[in-house]
Amino acid sequence: MSMDQQYSWQYLIEKYSSNTISQDELEALLSMARSGQFDEAFTEALLQQWEAAKEEQRETGINWDEKFDALFSTSNEAEVIPVLPKNNRKWYAVAAAVALLLSAGVFYTLNHSKTQTAKTTETVAQKAATINIAPGNNGAVLTLADGSQVVLDSAGNGVLAMQGKTCVRNNNGTLLYDEGNAQSGDVQYNTLTTPKGKQFQLILADGTKVWLNAASSIRYPTVFTQHTRQVAITGEAYFEVAHGKRSTGAGSVAQPFIVQFNNAAGQSGQVQVLGTHFNINAYEDEAAVKTTLLEGKVKVAMNNQSVLLDPGQQASVNKQGSIKTLDHADTDAVMAWKNGFFSFNGTDMETMMRQIARWYDVEIEYAGAVPNRKFGGEIPRNSNAAQVLKIMEESEVRFKVSGKKITVLP
Repeated sequence: MSMDQQYSWQYLIEKYSSNTISQDELEALLSMARSGQFDEAFTEALLQQWEAAKEEQRETGINWDEKFDALFSTSNEAEVIPVLPKNNRKWYAVAAAVALLLSAGVFYTLNHSKTQTAKTTETVAQKAATINIAPGNNGAVLTLADGSQVVLDSAGNGVLAMQGKTCVRNNNGTLLYDEGNAQSGDVQYNTLTTPKGKQFQLILADGTKVWLNAASSIRYPTVFTQHTRQVAITGEAYFEVAHGKRSTGAGSVAQPFIVQFNNAAGQSGQVQVLGTHFNINAYEDEAAVKTTLLEGKVKVAMNNQSVLLDPGQQASVNKQGSIKTLDHADTDAVMAWKNGFFSFNGTDMETMMRQIARWYDVEIEYAGAVPNRKFGGEIPRNSNAAQVLKIMEESEVRFKVSGKKITVLP
């Protein structure tokens, strides 16, 4: 019989509520919470605890929302136990109750243990007060056909430019293209670029929606009049492609949508679609270009190879140009950036730090060997960098922060 099977949830909740829970009982309760197997009564009990914690916050100043924002699960081993079930994310109250429960484990350690963990956490708390690295936000630079640029961070709503007969507008942080009566001779090319620490949304002239992650770009025509609709990206982008048709003398024909990308070696590949939802991660510093399909069908092509993806599948193109298909991709993790989260599922240190570098616009440096750590769980992208570093340091990873440079210590 496992440790958590020795206790009922009612007993553990009562012990926790009365602050008389033992270390073994607390570990059993944490194990039950992490399993994700909550029945209605268990969830209701946790929600009651969350309401009590909010009242405590008003009386004591303990910020449980901040604890929720900062939650990670870390491990020195290859296996990682996620701290927060991803499919519960939309139920904020339930998630917050679980966060409260897990934070209680940290609180218990801090107040009942004289181990190195308590000393480490105290050091982190002191350091956090000096770290003021804000998260990223909406912003981008639009480069028009004549080379002039518009900084969209400060651009107001309304018409930004005319590109031929196509009107370019900013509407509450979304860039829009209204093609009007544009003809083939009116086609011009624009480029939308997000620096580190910025993201932006774009609606192309055909109605296709594009979300750009930090440190990314997309080059596209201001109107689609050719037999294909073709754009080129760097970095990461999520597409919801509109079904397109082009008029001909004999009627109308389908107008395929093509996204061009380069792999780490600079080789050119493409994703071909008619109408679908998919994400492309094509950062230069990642080992592979990953295309993940959510709806419809896409064909990923590189050199003389190609694969056809079904929803839930992911194609990876490595530096050598080879394509590998993953049948059951973690689409929640792939789409977390668009939905306002970091998502870590056994993520190694270097991959995690690259995401942090892009979103917080910081430089990452390693003072020695890269720590062998794996991270799991989720955290809102609107969290301050100090919250992320605090939790990572609790797993015995050390940092030195100087301005916007984060050094990972051995």
